[in-house]
Amino acid sequence: MKPSEMCECLTGNFAENFMEKLFYFCLKKTGHNTEAENLTQDIALSVLTELNKGIVPDNFSAWVWKIARNRYSVWADKKHKRSEVLSDMDICDYEIEAEGENPVERVIENEQISFLRRELAFIKRNYREIIVSYYIEDKSLADISKRLSLPAETVKKRLQRARKILKEGMEMAREFGTRSYKPENVTFAASGPQPSGLPWNLVQRSIPKNILLQASNNPSTAEELAVELGIALPYMEEEIEILYQGTLLEKCGDKYITNFVILDKESRLEIYNILRKGSAERSRAIREMIEEYLPEFRKLFVNADNISDCMIKWWLVPHIIDRYIDEIGKIYPNKPPKRANGEKWGFVGYETVSLPENIVMGHNGMDPPEAAFWAYKYGDYGLWEQCGEMWDRNQPIFLAQCIKNKRNVGSFSAAENELWKQIKGRHAHSDENGNIVPDILVIEGEGWNTLTEIIKNHKNHESLLENCMSATKQMEKVFKKSNNKLLHSQIGYNIMMELCAMRMMAVHDLVEAGFLKLPENPKKSTLGMALILNHRIKFI
Repeated sequence: MKPSEMCECLTGNFAENFMEKLFYFCLKKTGHNTEAENLTQDIALSVLTELNKGIVPDNFSAWVWKIARNRYSVWADKKHKRSEVLSDMDICDYEIEAEGENPVERVIENEQISFLRRELAFIKRNYREIIVSYYIEDKSLADISKRLSLPAETVKKRLQRARKILKEGMEMAREFGTRSYKPENVTFAASGPQPSGLPWNLVQRSIPKNILLQASNNPSTAEELAVELGIALPYMEEEIEILYQGTLLEKCGDKYITNFVILDKESRLEIYNILRKGSAERSRAIREMIEEYLPEFRKLFVNADNISDCMIKWWLVPHIIDRYIDEIGKIYPNKPPKRANGEKWGFVGYETVSLPENIVMGHNGMDPPEAAFWAYKYGDYGLWEQCGEMWDRNQPIFLAQCIKNKRNVGSFSAAENELWKQIKGRHAHSDENGNIVPDILVIEGEGWNTLTEIIKNHKNHESLLENCMSATKQMEKVFKKSNNKLLHSQIGYNIMMELCAMRMMAVHDLVEAGFLKLPENPKKSTLGMALILNHRIKFI
């Protein structure tokens, strides 16, 4: 390749692969957006100048970063010399209540105001209130003492301490945390009733998400969180208080820690590998159980004559796993903690990581005493939404009434017709005679108990329970290793949540094996949906 072509190639490589990384490097080193931009341009100019001279380094990446470090050293040296301008006019050298020119104005004259503002944003509240009142609002010590209900001597000492802190901060190149310019993302899962909207209404923005992520297993002061996230302390304090009142942060002295488990990337991969290691054996045992007992399983459904083997299998695969999760739940306490507002819900965070497969499966529904509706939400194959769930509690009650009493569409009242419109073509249909035919699985309360007995009587029951228990014990070690002792009381709940990933792993295994057949039209599918009848059906 000609030198000119090589230069052009390396220039393109530099622009595409290094400029963004260099900016983040500079931002972390300088702690200031404008300074970072200027330093980045300085580094880029040095790199391009050398390339235009025909220099072709053996290791291009190492060469670029060497130039970057050299240019940063030059910048740091210049900055240090600039800071020495303060030596004869340091804000610490001013007498309190000094007459004449305001010290802040002197700082402005020496182009240090940006550094002063930066440090004011990260100083503790009890110091910040005093120094802002004194220098910015021009209040006297007596006025400040009266407003804060503090002795004048305490105000004076805090002011002296605050000026010392400011001076130290202004002389250094503050190391802002990675999340201050490149926030991580974290996803969440919850269980239990949440009528107040908590915890979801607290984690819809990046700032609270990253506060929780930074404080996870890492007790941190408000100041430390402010620096790590690059957020001025007054705003950080407000965000922290909201999360604390919402019971997502716990206070330990002057530090805060996230009071629910957020699984970091390494732990997520470790837990995934534990569950995936035993998945093939679980899937094989579940398939054998369903194939051998399918006639017995079919008898449990009220609408057995109108449903396919496919529908039964798709529901049974995750449901059988849920039965084993329930068994483990009898050994490991797993109830969500009671919240300050009286609600009982659990919450789990997941640091973003790329797993080899989508292991998400939801289980949504409602459980009125007359009839319960539950739907598995498969996280793959376009089956998350399917035909949609029942969200109005009157819908499952009405459908249950129609099934129990063999209702005909011709007998519906005006109100019942409105409910029927919501269900028709989704969860049920009417035949040519107007009789109601459910398109979801329907099972009686007695059948629910019989299902348990069928599972426990199969030859694979003990091996399946042992398989799940082995995974549980391995996960327990991971949780204890990777979480603060304050969270160890919640481990049972977290284990139950992670065991749910076995559902989707089994679905993947059995779709691949051809045991589970995918629907032709996922948007009209009702796979995994079930209506559980009991003896307290109320008539509308």
